[in-house]
Amino acid sequence: MTVPAGMAKYYYSAQGRKPPEEAKPKVAVAAPATACPPCSSTPVKADAKTSDAPKVARLQDHPGLHSLKDVIGQAASVTGVDRFLISAVIAIESGFQKDARSPKGALGLMQLMPQTAISLVSVKNIETALVDPATNVGAGARHLKRLIDMYPGRLDLALAAYNAGEGSVAKYAGIPPFAETQAYVRNVMALYQLYEAAYAATHPPAQKPGRAATLRASATPASAWARSMQVVTAAEVR
Repeated sequence: MTVPAGMAKYYYSAQGRKPPEEAKPKVAVAAPATACPPCSSTPVKADAKTSDAPKVARLQDHPGLHSLKDVIGQAASVTGVDRFLISAVIAIESGFQKDARSPKGALGLMQLMPQTAISLVSVKNIETALVDPATNVGAGARHLKRLIDMYPGRLDLALAAYNAGEGSVAKYAGIPPFAETQAYVRNVMALYQLYEAAYAATHPPAQKPGRAATLRASATPASAWARSMQVVTAAEVR
């Protein structure tokens, strides 16, 4: 090959270069659907003082607690979700109205959206099925269990996801800055604590009877919910 005069240095320089490497295709790695997003928010603690006290007080001794105790107990037994937590979610979600319907279309005691419930209930008419207390609470408890497993050790995030969706929790890396969701988490956790306390007041740990224990028991009146649960053994509670 004849190289024009004065161009030899460019020719030899080009010969010494390595051919460009072909770009490797990028492979997107999807995060596991059940992975908890990195959350920097501080866990919310159950505190009746920061909740909607009047609303919580109205629901603390609601007659719906007694009428639904068998349905709630069955859902708790099947899913392993604490019955008092299920009770608190029902109370705040629907006020124990089995035919409750939200403006967005959430239905029943645990206010499930039909598109959420359809993967939890095998029926033809999902809207009719969600008005049935046993069907609704069973499906709601399974949905709640899935969220609790998704956010281990962060019940506040599970409740926030129940109210606002997992996407919102992931977007804000914690409880979304929505007034409704923040109030919802506080109220459910406060009511959950009150239901547990009411039951514990009438079911003290096994111990030798004594004057101190007698005085404590007499100083704490049992709520209707606690009285209705007196026939349930400790093994059935969780």
